[in-house]
Amino acid sequence: MGRFVWTLLAGFALGTPAVPVGLSLSLPAPVAVVAVLLGAGCCVAFAVFAMERVRRHWQSWRLGAKSAAVLQVSPFHTAEKPGAAAAESRLSGVAGQRARRILARFGVVGFGILGPALFGTWGSALLGAALGIPRWRLIRWLMTGITLWCTVLAVASAMAFDVAGIG
Repeated sequence: MGRFVWTLLAGFALGTPAVPVGLSLSLPAPVAVVAVLLGAGCCVAFAVFAMERVRRHWQSWRLGAKSAAVLQVSPFHTAEKPGAAAAESRLSGVAGQRARRILARFGVVGFGILGPALFGTWGSALLGAALGIPRWRLIRWLMTGITLWCTVLAVASAMAFDVAGIG
């Protein structure tokens, strides 16, 4: 039971790379994958809900500050889409640009499947939420991608452990 819990915690902290941790703790591959999936699922849900709340708070603060500045400058306030200027400057770093390219090219499905491999579990959940992907769609496709990559890592790690005589 303790090895399962340690693998679950490793899945929460590391995401898909925690599968070899479970195998090195002498857990069977399916049990290690389930433990990592449970931990990664908690990680994704926590990150998506927390980031969505932060993003909403930031957008409302930014819209309030922008409205106050416009009202001070001119009595005529033109209505514009909330967060339109913020969407252009959002995630201007290298990872943000790469995430936007993947999202534009492959959509939410591609982001959910490629994200855990390219950005990690935490990174893909936070980037997806920051990009404004609807939360349940993001969680569903990230968990699909995490399941895929956990399975690939479990098979590859089990084969490597057998070849090396570990475990």
